[in-house]
Amino acid sequence: MPRTSFSRSVASQLVSALEANWAPASEPVAAQLWNAARPRMLSTAARAEGLLARSAAASAATLKPCSCGKVACAGQCSCGRAFCPGSHSHSLTTSAAAANQPAWAIDERAPGLAQRLAEVTKSFPSALSVDDFMARVEVALAGYGFTGDNSIAMTNLCRDESVLILEDKIESAFGSCFSTHGLGGVLTCGVIGMKAGLSHSPVVGGKERYVFFSFPHIAIDSNGKVGAVSRPNRPGASAACGALIACMGDLKRDGLEVNCKQPGVHDPLEPEYSILKQRIARRLAYEKINPLDCSLVDMTKAAERVISSDLEYLISKAVDTKKADYAVFTGVQIHNWAADLNNTTVPSLEFVGVGKSYVVVNGEKVHLDLEKVPALSPRQMQILASASPAEGKAATAASTGKLVQEIPREYLMRRLGGAMSRSHTDGAAPAWGSYVEKSYTDPHSGAPQMDHPFEAAAAPKEDAGVVTTSFFWRK
Repeated sequence: MPRTSFSRSVASQLVSALEANWAPASEPVAAQLWNAARPRMLSTAARAEGLLARSAAASAATLKPCSCGKVACAGQCSCGRAFCPGSHSHSLTTSAAAANQPAWAIDERAPGLAQRLAEVTKSFPSALSVDDFMARVEVALAGYGFTGDNSIAMTNLCRDESVLILEDKIESAFGSCFSTHGLGGVLTCGVIGMKAGLSHSPVVGGKERYVFFSFPHIAIDSNGKVGAVSRPNRPGASAACGALIACMGDLKRDGLEVNCKQPGVHDPLEPEYSILKQRIARRLAYEKINPLDCSLVDMTKAAERVISSDLEYLISKAVDTKKADYAVFTGVQIHNWAADLNNTTVPSLEFVGVGKSYVVVNGEKVHLDLEKVPALSPRQMQILASASPAEGKAATAASTGKLVQEIPREYLMRRLGGAMSRSHTDGAAPAWGSYVEKSYTDPHSGAPQMDHPFEAAAAPKEDAGVVTTSFFWRK
């Protein structure tokens, strides 16, 4: 019996093929079953046709039957799929992500989000979209008594303005955070700086609660270029993280030994950068890693290990677990923005490569696996995002159990600043220029600068009655 034509959708072909080839009239019982099932199958086929039509409109590929001639062929195709549409190409970055993408994840406003996730996870397998990450963090922490109302967030990020996207998300959950930001994410606040933030924590039920977030950052743009990031009104590609790129260049050129300085020694003109570089150098020497073998991804991961260790060491000196519970989340912040922010058709994304995740409650440490915390639904994610500074609806997609959400372009441009700037001066002196004093005598022109040598005439006096680490005014 000749088979039906393949000019219609695959769903309609399947129904017609079954109806033509099964010959239900030869089996009365089968005919009854077929007549009962046929209306639902046709309804399902109609819905499927709509989905396939939308999918086909977004893709130039055409569906073809398997080489055996069947529409739905079990195990005949070399790909091993039970139901294969026929000839196709297999790509690690596209087809694998699409195969794990549920039907509801298709979003016409931002095609390819799952593929962007796949590209990022090549370098950072644990990466989660920033909204997905924060949702899982909140859910996991709620089970151990941490909420935005009873905790203070302690954030340690780079000084780069691009990191504020993540900080905004943290503050939308926990309110204003205490910042210990440093160049490249290096921690230079010390124990007293850490205690300053801890002393601001709410006290609920006799307990203080702290949530530490610590992330160096890296850019992987929409074209997959590592280290490249577009910034508003700045031509060409910029870099992230610039400090870590500089560190990598210095360590490759000068080696580790010359940069492994004694703790406490730093360049007074480059305090944070010199401290960042020597801490990374000491860590690479300890791990026996040759900087010549390091990519920017490797250097960023090394910085994350260094900064996470520094954070945990400061916590051990500053936190009293008898009066406080705390949580720690470390990793790498990843900017997956449009390669050109002037191109409004390419979405910008933000990810977090998850590192350490744990809580310490009543002195007992419990490690958290954020991968095991289920992602929210797209509707829930939209509601969550609407409560953060990124107003408006953003495109979403899903792949391998992870949810990806676009960073709205309007919010991104506004948060970074300078996007709408135009020159508003003609270079001429202002009309009120004659009233401006052009000469000034500094009464302290001989004061010591940051890199001047200084020797104290006498040792400083110590007052045993003054506790310098207290942040409460004494009566």
